[in-house]
Amino acid sequence: MLLPRLFRLFSLLLLMLASAGSWALNPDELLPPERAFAARLEQQGQALLLHLDVAQGYYLYRERIQLTPQPAGSVTLPALPAGDTKNDPYFGLQQVFHQGITLTLPINGTLPPDFALKTVVQGCADAGLCYPPLTRTLHVGDGMSSNPWLDSTPGQPAAPTLARGKLATTLAAFFAAGLAMAFTACMYPLLPIVSSLIAGHGQHLSKRRGFGLSLAYVQGLALTYTAVGVAAGLTGSLLTVWLQQPAVILAAAALMVLFALAMFDVISIQLPSALQSRLAASSNRLSGGHVATVFAMGALSALLVGPCIAPPLAIALGYIGQTGDALLGGAALYAMALGLGLPLLLVGTFGGHLLPRAGQWMNAVKFAFGFVMLGVAIWMAGPFLPTPLTMLLWGALALGIAWRLGLLRRLPTGARLAARLGKSLALLFALAGLLQLLGAATGAPSPRLPWAGVWHGSQLPKAVFTRVASNAELDAALARARAAGQPVLLDFYADWCVSCIEMEETTFRDPAVRRRMDKMLLLQADVTANNAEQQAMLKRFGLYGPPGIMLYDRSGRQTQQVIGYQDADSFGRSLDTANPNQ
Repeated sequence: MLLPRLFRLFSLLLLMLASAGSWALNPDELLPPERAFAARLEQQGQALLLHLDVAQGYYLYRERIQLTPQPAGSVTLPALPAGDTKNDPYFGLQQVFHQGITLTLPINGTLPPDFALKTVVQGCADAGLCYPPLTRTLHVGDGMSSNPWLDSTPGQPAAPTLARGKLATTLAAFFAAGLAMAFTACMYPLLPIVSSLIAGHGQHLSKRRGFGLSLAYVQGLALTYTAVGVAAGLTGSLLTVWLQQPAVILAAAALMVLFALAMFDVISIQLPSALQSRLAASSNRLSGGHVATVFAMGALSALLVGPCIAPPLAIALGYIGQTGDALLGGAALYAMALGLGLPLLLVGTFGGHLLPRAGQWMNAVKFAFGFVMLGVAIWMAGPFLPTPLTMLLWGALALGIAWRLGLLRRLPTGARLAARLGKSLALLFALAGLLQLLGAATGAPSPRLPWAGVWHGSQLPKAVFTRVASNAELDAALARARAAGQPVLLDFYADWCVSCIEMEETTFRDPAVRRRMDKMLLLQADVTANNAEQQAMLKRFGLYGPPGIMLYDRSGRQTQQVIGYQDADSFGRSLDTANPNQ
């Protein structure tokens, strides 16, 4: 029982960490702006078509798109279509484009041979980096398409994103999720089906033959879900745009709550009984012992257990839809189905005695999925809810997890290790829940800093930086710090950088971070205007835009580079790594 309990708790911890944590970006994974936001211009009859492409994982601000025809009046500029609504806690509601758009520019009379279109666009990476305004002058036939499969070197194909370390992690996560779903009560009706199908081969069934037949069954199950994953990937652009609407996001959050209630057995989500009976009758007509019929039964079984695993499957499809990647969708759902079918492979090969016995722990796994779905619902709805309400919901969820883990139960004398571990984690979740409730009551600025309202409130002064406007000023400041034996923090900032504002309002106001920063020379390069000197400073450090933080030790050596937003805990570790003896 220890393994399922640990898996359950580990899943819940991952959820809480995913909602509150963040990671810095790897500069090698970022696209240069001209590839992240590619543009091309072509003529089609008496109109020009301007294609503004947006690479996967990036977005353009609608209000920061500017088009200027040269000579003026040679074409008619169209109105921009409505974008996706992005709710930012510091900049408010913004209209953005997560997908490319095509604009039609009617030609007025004859297009001049020297015609050019000046375009200015600005956008960000979903992971936290914002780009300065990108200005280009396009002629008919100029430009290139944005391709998320290519790296930042123009003209040089790169390995697909999935092949650069992300595919294995994604598939492992989906496989683990499928394996977890396999240990719920809804999967156990499939075990006698597998046994009967394989038994049709006769009494002299070898383990090798049993493995082959059960593998065929699992492949039927897996390929059915693979088709669903491919469909989700192919419609990813539609799903992504659709899921950006506030009403849809809130409705999806409510749906996650319903799915959670289904996991808690408060409500029932299943196929109509008449359809279930037809599927069962179809399965009974299939004879066992033959690969083709066993494979077909596996495909039918995907429909039988579909309603039972619909809630976690909905989360998986939502993730795949946001990637917009059909290959990833098929591979991920295939991996999930393999995890789902692993116990069935064991039954077909060795017999059911190898599987753990049914018991209360199976309901515990269902409860784990229910809590995960409630967390997803809060995370989805959070940007549209008042901060105190969001913190109340996180606190209630954490306390609910603590209660489920046995917070109120007394441990008997000589309790087992699993029971003691569960009790300890229950206390940790209870503490996390109480902190969220305290933050809601004291006006903490964010669920990430629930203690802020008590320790320093939201009025803690911002960190004071010395501005440097050029590489020459930066070198002079670094030389003074090196002579004084003082470590340096260089912060690249811009007024239009969402993550920069978030760093200032949360990370830099954290007491532990501030104690470390007070021992450093704080320099800031404001690149809001994006003039030549500011561009030169960005280029010096290989940055496409802010936020970017360079950390130097007492000897003046750059020891750490932080790209993108980091929360207080992560940034504190970065400071410790850069200056371990500080």
